[in-house]
Amino acid sequence: MMITNFVIWNVKPQLIDFETFQIRYYSLLFVIAFILGYIILGKMFRKEGLPASLLDRLTIYVVISTIIGARLGHCLFYEFDYYIQHPLEMILPWRGKIGEDFQFTGYQGLASHGAAIGILIGLYLFSRKSKKPYMWTLDKVAIMVALAGFFIRTGNLMNSEVYGNPSNSNAGFVFVRDFTNILLRSEDDRIKHIKYYDDAKDTVRRNGIVPIKLDIEFSGKVKSEDYVRSFAGIVLRDALMRIKYQNNVVHPDIDNLKYEIEKKKRKYHLVATIYGVPRYPSQIYEAGSYFLIFLLLMFLYQSKRLKFKDGFIFGMFMCTIFVARFIIEFIKADQVKFESTLPINMGQILSIPFIILGIIFIIIKRARKSET
Repeated sequence: MMITNFVIWNVKPQLIDFETFQIRYYSLLFVIAFILGYIILGKMFRKEGLPASLLDRLTIYVVISTIIGARLGHCLFYEFDYYIQHPLEMILPWRGKIGEDFQFTGYQGLASHGAAIGILIGLYLFSRKSKKPYMWTLDKVAIMVALAGFFIRTGNLMNSEVYGNPSNSNAGFVFVRDFTNILLRSEDDRIKHIKYYDDAKDTVRRNGIVPIKLDIEFSGKVKSEDYVRSFAGIVLRDALMRIKYQNNVVHPDIDNLKYEIEKKKRKYHLVATIYGVPRYPSQIYEAGSYFLIFLLLMFLYQSKRLKFKDGFIFGMFMCTIFVARFIIEFIKADQVKFESTLPINMGQILSIPFIILGIIFIIIKRARKSET
């Protein structure tokens, strides 16, 4: 008996989805991160006898610097060749020209390293304006950024993005959302529902892929088997061959695609055997790491902050966050093509300076002289 040890991940990224209005999990989690951060910082400020107006100003600086830094970081670090030719698209939520190749994209490209740089600059400006020590400010915000990292990576999981490399085993997550989108874009008004489940009866076992049963339920607009058969021969085959767009659902022998046409409750179903590529759920690994780091930093603030100079917590944050990021990058899929030509990927390259900076701060900001 085969024990299923992979997860088929097909979560729709929209929590609420009307034709003219959407709320995505990612956006909601992003907002929750800032709200919780504001609440926790508020308790810190009250504990230290600081006014709420100072926290409000700090929040504005953090939000603006995070968004600007994350956006510019992605454009400059990961897609420099494109955005240097289309500089306005760094700040505009669309690509192309109206009437030609216009596409509303939103701000999908955000880089955590860029956000880190943006926050460092934003907090420096805040410290000069508010007359609060820069290191003191960095310590407070670093704790909240670690918590935000947990929510953001959870949002990446809900978006089925920033996932890991193939696990080369039967264990892992099979991210089928891109494949689902290909099928829906072709005939979205004729497809009622798409389901995937483990095809335990399939006896064909190949290294690095797992058998999956695909069940496409068509709407009442589909009146004949001929349409379903045509869909299987054209649309489904095309989707399985579009490896450049998605490489999570495959078929090793497309000419021998096996499928059945069934009719249940006056609705046609196309049931086919396809194969998924299990991957490391790197979003979960990162989210879990960042949450543990948040707990560590909170412990240091609540129990040990008086034993260390301002800046020590920030140093711990920089070192632990980016060491975790550096390690997890080994199992993470490249975000852009040019990374495959590098000895280590761009995320790891950008993490090294932050790790060094964190170590320096840990050393020079460790114990207060009065405590030694």
